Amino acid sequence: MNRNLKASPQTEADRRLLQYENYEHYLDSLGTNQDECYLQSVEVARQVAELGYRSSGETLSREQFEKRLAAVYQYLFPPYTPYHATSEGMIKDDPLKIELALRERSNRVGILSTIIFIKLETRAGYEISGYLDYGDKLIVEDWKPIFVGRKKIIGT
Repeated sequence: MNRNLKASPQTEADRRLLQYENYEHYLDSLGTNQDECYLQSVEVARQVAELGYRSSGETLSREQFEKRLAAVYQYLFPPYTPYHATSEGMIKDDPLKIELALRERSNRVGILSTIIFIKLETRAGYEISGYLDYGDKLIVEDWKPIFVGRKKIIGT
């Protein structure tokens, strides 16, 4: 799951649609008791509401209602995406790799945040340093070559 996922303003506004069991309940919420009394039919009252006569704002069509409600559900309950541990089959030659392998799952699922500080001295004698957010790097880069020894962490 993407931890940085943010809802659009439209999705936030459409959260109100969660209170309705279906499209008919949504239309019923737009009408009044007087509509049913005068029109003598729930179906006719729903048709009047669907045409937009009972709302001061936008009245959604069935297709719009279902599409927007699906977007809200998709945001609130994203599908589970399994992952493959990139540290499987790693060469246990480096204490740093061992510690990162132990933290991989917790960083992937968002339980733990690990910041890696890297410091490198160039041949010219300059010092270069920086920080890596391990959880984000696991998402955007393949760490398998690092764990099996084909690539160094500073090369990411």
